Amino acid sequence: MADTGVLVVGGAGYFGARLAEALAADRSVTLTWRSLPSARAAWLDSSQVAGVAYDSARDDALPVTGRVGAVVNLAMPGAKEASADPEGSKARALKTIDAILALLDEGRADRVVHFSTFHVYGGAGAPDYAEDTAPRPIHPYGEAHALVEERIAAHAHADRVTVLRPTNMVGAPAHADLGDQAGLIFLDLCRQAVSGRMELRNDGRSYRDILAFPDAIAAVRLAIETPSTGGQVMNLAAGEAIRLDALAQDISAAALAEVTFGDGIDAFREPFQVSINRLRAVGWAPTNDLGPEIAHTLAFFR
Repeated sequence: MADTGVLVVGGAGYFGARLAEALAADRSVTLTWRSLPSARAAWLDSSQVAGVAYDSARDDALPVTGRVGAVVNLAMPGAKEASADPEGSKARALKTIDAILALLDEGRADRVVHFSTFHVYGGAGAPDYAEDTAPRPIHPYGEAHALVEERIAAHAHADRVTVLRPTNMVGAPAHADLGDQAGLIFLDLCRQAVSGRMELRNDGRSYRDILAFPDAIAAVRLAIETPSTGGQVMNLAAGEAIRLDALAQDISAAALAEVTFGDGIDAFREPFQVSINRLRAVGWAPTNDLGPEIAHTLAFFR
């Protein structure tokens, strides 16, 4: 891989595949996969993205020859995995970031973009979330991410690592193998909508900060190409939470589908904001337009 190339660790999933596709438009991209079911394999074969196997439970080092311009780390445990095996998932996450940071130590990578999570802030209830808010994770998923953030901050080359804390990134899938993310509210509603009827099982009065994939991808490009983002933790968010019933109604309108609401109640019952000032300061300008991704996702499920 050339010095300008990008290695996306754990890049065959829902967001990673879209990110890899987008980056491959103007540079060489290699992703790593832990498993490669048929849908992912078919997508990879038809794309301009290269793929190699890597599993931190088995491999001590990343399968990298030569140098890369940047490494993007998406290989963190999901919420289900972290809940089922808290200590094991933390160990695998730390082993992965250690392997990535070793590339910086060895002079084989210039920059790292690490995906953490909004869930390091803990449970619902705050009206505002900023990067200097102390992490207080309450779930093994958030705890694993917080541990990795600490490992990065203590590293000798932390000034070459950008940590992004995404909220809820949504968009059309690149392939049909969505894994645990198949049940995301956005995907579930779009999948239902193509039948002409959709039901949100909760009452729709909870809030979520939701960011379209193209805005998230633009932020990754900035982090890769802007050295001043190194050493920073940056929220990756729309900035203003919306109610789930508003999201459902937008999807309903696009699909001409009838929508009904249940009586379930979940977290984030009050509106909240997520500061995106740090990313804006380096030129990020999110469109906060979910419309195109709603349309593309409906087309994907038809």
